[in-house]
Amino acid sequence: MSADTGLVAGSRAVLVGVSAYEYAEFPPIRAARNSLEAMSALLSDPALCAWPPEWITVIANPISAAGLATQIADLAESTTGVLLLYYAGHGVLSASGELCLTVTSTRPDRPKISGLPWETMGEVLRGCPASVRVAILDCCFAGQATEALASESEPGLADIAHVEGVYTLAATTRNRTAHVLPPGQQDTACTSFTGELRDLIHAGIPGKAPRLTFTDIYPVLRERLRGKGLPVPSQRGTGAIGQFYFSANGAVAAEPAQIIPAEPRDAPPAPRQEDAGPVQPGSSRHTGLVADALRAVNSITGEGAKAEVLVMVADAVAGTDPARAARLTDDAERLAQLIPDPAEKEAALPAVVQGLAVADPGRAERLAQAVPSPSLRAVALADIADAVAAADPDRNARLSADAERLAQAIPGASLRAPALAAVARAMAATNRRRADRLIGDAEHLAQAIPDPVRKAAALAAVVQGLAAIDPDHAERLGQVIVNPRFRAPALAAAAKALSHTGSGPAQ
Repeated sequence: MSADTGLVAGSRAVLVGVSAYEYAEFPPIRAARNSLEAMSALLSDPALCAWPPEWITVIANPISAAGLATQIADLAESTTGVLLLYYAGHGVLSASGELCLTVTSTRPDRPKISGLPWETMGEVLRGCPASVRVAILDCCFAGQATEALASESEPGLADIAHVEGVYTLAATTRNRTAHVLPPGQQDTACTSFTGELRDLIHAGIPGKAPRLTFTDIYPVLRERLRGKGLPVPSQRGTGAIGQFYFSANGAVAAEPAQIIPAEPRDAPPAPRQEDAGPVQPGSSRHTGLVADALRAVNSITGEGAKAEVLVMVADAVAGTDPARAARLTDDAERLAQLIPDPAEKEAALPAVVQGLAVADPGRAERLAQAVPSPSLRAVALADIADAVAAADPDRNARLSADAERLAQAIPGASLRAPALAAVARAMAATNRRRADRLIGDAEHLAQAIPDPVRKAAALAAVVQGLAAIDPDHAERLGQVIVNPRFRAPALAAAAKALSHTGSGPAQ
C-alpha cells in the first residue's frame, strides 16, 4: 500500500533531535532520540507521508548552534516545494522572553548566545523559496517549574514561535513543559507529543478524506492528548496549511502514490472554457496533450503552481497559436499577482517573466526587476536577455550585464551556479567568449556542491545553459545526473538543443 499525499517535488524535511547535553541543568532526553527516529520513519513510510528518503535530512545532537543554523539555511535555500522543520529537545526562554532551541553545547545561562534563537530560524523560513513552510516543535521551556502549568487560555508555544507565512505546531502551551516519561522509561519511548502524533497518523481518522491536512489532524491530536491528561498542543499558521496533505489517511484505503514533478511545483489553474475544449477525432498529438493539460487545471490548488503550468502550456502553443499563448500568459501573470504569500509570489514570477519575454519584453523586464531575491531576479533577467538576443542585441547586452552582476554577488554556490548558467545561455549568441567562461565557472561551482540533491539541481541548470553553447558537452553532463527529477529536464534541454543545431557544438 502506498500513499497519495500530492507531495511536491523540490521539498525538504529537516529533522533535528537533541538528546544529550554538556550541562547538567539540561537532563538528557533519550525520548528525543527516539522521537527523531520515529518522525523520520513516519515521513518516509510509503503508505503514509511518502517522503523519498533523500528529501529527509536527520540531524542528531548538533554541537554548534551556528553550525546547525547554517546547515538548515543551506538546505532551505534550495527548497521550492514544502519545507518541514521538526525539532525535539529542550526549549528555553531568553531573558527577553525569546524562544531558543538548545543544542548539545548550549549553556543554560546563555541560551541566546549558545543556543539557536527562534528569531534566526524565522528569518530562514521567511527567506526561503518554499511554497509551504511547516515547523513542528516538540520542546518546552526548560528551567521553568514543571508545576507551573498554564491554563488553556494562555498563549501557546506556537504563538511565541509564530513566523509569518509559516504553520507552527507545538507540543505544549506557553508555560507548560512538554511531557516525557521518567528517565528510566525512555529507552524505547518517544516524547508524548511525537508518540501521539505518530500513533494518530498510523491509525488514521475515520470519516475524513483519503489525505489528511493539519486542519484535520490538529483537533483530533489535541483531544487525544487532553484525554490522557497530557499537555495540549498549540498551533498557529496560515490558511494555506489546509491545502498541504501531510499524510494519507490510514483509516481509509490508500490510492496510488503521486509526487508532483519539480518544475512546476504543482500544475495549472482552471482554464477558460475556450482553452479547454474536447479533443476532436483526428486532432494532433500536440493538441490532445495541450487539452489534457488544461483539463487537469481544476485539480490544482495554489495560484503559484497554476501560474507556472499555464506558462508552460503557453510556451507549448506559442508556435501554433500565439493569441492563445498570450491569453494563457496573461492568466498566469494575474494568478501570480494574486498570491498572498510574498515568498510564493516571488518564486512564481520568474516563470511568468519567461513566458512574457518574447511577446512583451518590456513588461517582462518590469516584472523581473520587481523580484526581490537576487538569485531569482538574475535568472529572470537572463531569460529575457536570451529571448530578445536575435531581435534586440542591445537589450540583450544590457540585461545580460545586469543579470551577471547579480549572479556574481550571490553567496551560495547552489544558487550562484544556476544564475551564472542562465547568464551564459543569454550571452551564447552575442558574447560567446564570455558565455564560455561563465558556463565553465557555473559547472565548477556545481561540481563542488557537497549535498547530492542540491548538486543535481545545480548541474541540471548548468546543462540547460550549456545546451546553447555545446550540446555534446551538455548531453554528457546530463547523463551523469542520477536523480531522475533533475536528469529529465537536463536531458530534455540537451535534446532540444541538438534538434536545433545538429550533433556538433554550436558555432
